[in-house]
Amino acid sequence: MLYSRIPYPLIGGDRIRIYNTAKTLSANYGVDLLFINEGEVRQDYIEKLKEVFSEVTFFSYSSLRPKWNALRGLFLREPLQVHYYYFKEIKTWIDKNCRKYDLIFAHHIRMAEYLRDVALPRVIDLHDAISMTYRKARNNARGLWKAIYSVENRRILPYEVRTVNEFDRSFIVSDVDRDYLVRHGANPQKIVTIPVAVKEEAISTSYPVEEKDRVAFLGKMDYPPNQDAAIYFAKKVFPLLRKKAPQLEFIIIGALPPKRVLELQKIPGVTVTKFVEDPYKYVAASKVFVAPMRFGAGTQNKILEAMALRKPVVTTSLGANGVKGEDGKHFLVADEPEEMAERILNLLDDSGKREDIGYEARDLVEREYTWSRVGEQFLREIEQLA
Repeated sequence: MLYSRIPYPLIGGDRIRIYNTAKTLSANYGVDLLFINEGEVRQDYIEKLKEVFSEVTFFSYSSLRPKWNALRGLFLREPLQVHYYYFKEIKTWIDKNCRKYDLIFAHHIRMAEYLRDVALPRVIDLHDAISMTYRKARNNARGLWKAIYSVENRRILPYEVRTVNEFDRSFIVSDVDRDYLVRHGANPQKIVTIPVAVKEEAISTSYPVEEKDRVAFLGKMDYPPNQDAAIYFAKKVFPLLRKKAPQLEFIIIGALPPKRVLELQKIPGVTVTKFVEDPYKYVAASKVFVAPMRFGAGTQNKILEAMALRKPVVTTSLGANGVKGEDGKHFLVADEPEEMAERILNLLDDSGKREDIGYEARDLVEREYTWSRVGEQFLREIEQLA
């Protein structure tokens, strides 16, 4: 397995997916890991990875090396992020060692370039169609990110399509993302939808049922769509809620919040936790979970995790896109601030409705989004190729 970052600790849907995919495959295969890292690598993280992977190999770089790669990539045709994570010494290592493997499993298009000329079965987990994310993000971005999105927006879609068509199999988390790539030329026989799955802790752990007058948002906060969602809710929706429920709190849970997210705490009732050991206990103690996503792609892990905790989720149409569920039964959908505030207030006033939606949500997760189910799909696909 190849990944552009260390897949530990298990924060963010991509790391959870990689770790648990490897855990599933390791029951039948020896699974090794190669990852790229910026800066120091914690030895305790390596030891945790060795509980799943047979061997762990990594290449560490200063933060300047990948940035220089991306700068040079401005004058080439591949996406900047592909250049950012491409190093000749890693390519040399792969070419030298690949023959001892039956199959190579790359995560994200950032690792695809290493495998273009490798004559082995190759699969790639795209996770989502990031070209969709960038197309929508361009309108909300600012400063340097706006310039980056402008360049990437032209390059990523053709690169994604080319990757699907050249690799033996590509995985993606939702039919919405799959259909988008197929419409733009991806071979439908080579791209398979395998949904995301929630961490076992979200299903197996019991939390106290006492709820606070609180609305929660959970997400890795160095991810621009999460930043936008938290800022949008705090500034556009939460003030509407406080007019009717002045005691209400809004808690933003997630690692690596930038300054503009931390500054939301100036708004009365808003708290930003940064990294916490157990984010689920904060979600469990909240009456409503919100995911006001305005751009992004794929299925939002945060929504499924809240559903697994039996929390009623209020999200946007985009947030609900990748989830097999019904508005009003498994979650609630609202795209305008006033509508979102109204639906949240209705839930806050009706404990029975919160309980009913939470029950249906948990039932859906147990049927569709557990690792026992999703892992079987990965195993089936890999066995066909290996």
